[in-house]
Amino acid sequence: MTKTRTVISAALLILAAGQSGCSRSDDAQAAVRESGREFERVAVGNANASTKLAGEAFASIESMNAGFAGSENGYAEAAAIAVAQAKIGQSALASQDAARLEGESLRRARVIRGHINEWLTMSAIANAAGTFNPADDLREISSLIAMRQEDIAAYRTRKDQIESDIAGLVSKIDNLQAKSAEERRQGAEIELTIPDVSATEGARRAERVREHTLRGDQYGLEAVRIQGRVDQLRPEAEEYVLNVKKAEEQIRLLEEARAELQDRERSSEADAAEARAKAKAAQDAILKLADEYESFRSGEVDSANNRAISLARAAAGATRDANNAAASVGALTKASAQQLLAECLSRKSDGHAEASILHNAIAEAGLPGDWASKAGSENELAESTREEMKQAYQAAASALRAARARGESADKLEAAAKRLDTLGGVVANEDPADEYADEYSDDYSDDGYEEEVIEEPESAEDDG
Repeated sequence: MTKTRTVISAALLILAAGQSGCSRSDDAQAAVRESGREFERVAVGNANASTKLAGEAFASIESMNAGFAGSENGYAEAAAIAVAQAKIGQSALASQDAARLEGESLRRARVIRGHINEWLTMSAIANAAGTFNPADDLREISSLIAMRQEDIAAYRTRKDQIESDIAGLVSKIDNLQAKSAEERRQGAEIELTIPDVSATEGARRAERVREHTLRGDQYGLEAVRIQGRVDQLRPEAEEYVLNVKKAEEQIRLLEEARAELQDRERSSEADAAEARAKAKAAQDAILKLADEYESFRSGEVDSANNRAISLARAAAGATRDANNAAASVGALTKASAQQLLAECLSRKSDGHAEASILHNAIAEAGLPGDWASKAGSENELAESTREEMKQAYQAAASALRAARARGESADKLEAAAKRLDTLGGVVANEDPADEYADEYSDDYSDDGYEEEVIEEPESAEDDG
């Protein structure tokens, strides 16, 4: 959460000049400063931080600042940023919960697919064992064995690829953490020199400190994000190991069936009965687990996804009140909220796509139920949600461009905006402005932001 803390600090520094001494302004100032301390408590790297603590802190920050955001006192914009960042924090926590539930949903889908393979295999064995002339059946079993062997090879290849990806991601994490530490070190060195220079030079150096700190925070947050991906990949690799074992077991059963058919034709009926029983058990398991899967997705998963999405949208909307001195900080905060919203929508879209694939697999297996229709509905939801995701990425890019900066900072913001445009489906060299007239622009438009350049307020020197 150090990124949140840094953005709040930047907003306070911009707004600190020329504050009135009225009681309400004093209350707002106290709320904003207390918010800074709350953000610090849940900062990345704080060993005392926890999900519960973070959630309580974000709720407290929102509560203490909500009454000042949009008011007439001088700290209203800082309060608005604090509210927005608190909502971003709450959305991030909700997003973690949604990711956990989507992971559980994916695990359940894989279990069901394992039962589908079992059903197909046992059904094939039953059909083969039930014939008196085993010639054709033996060929079919051999084909199934070959298919399972191909599955094993594919599972192992995928497992190796995942492990390679994990190694690469771990290397990226180490590199990002090193960059984060270096940026903070440089910022700290510059900060130590501020007391020895003039107020004007000190202001310039303070800006450099904020830039180093922000970059350090961004590197740190990216490392945390990648670590989350690593944590998702490891169970997936383990799942492929389990799939190999299942496929090997299926091959063993197929080979046993083939041997039995070759040994004695008259034993085929008993073998067929056993395989049919296993196929029936697999079918019953599929239908039961699929029903539980649908209930789980329509209940816990949808609820968690919708909460994370709602909070991210609310965070973007909360930046409306930061439209004067803190407009650029508000724009950056809005960009962060819109990017988080896009990531939440992306995860939700992937969940619907996975559900569509599973339902289609059940339909293709010939099991009873309206699975093809359900697959189509899930696919439509996946596509519509992905369109929302693209619009959110475009809105994030638009918000970044509303943060007026100079020099290298401006170039980096534009580069980041272009990357978000790409994620949002904007074609290179196309005017992105046409892409932002979407459903988000009605709710979270940039009409309130002035097109100013981020500068140190001249009165900050006098207040010091």
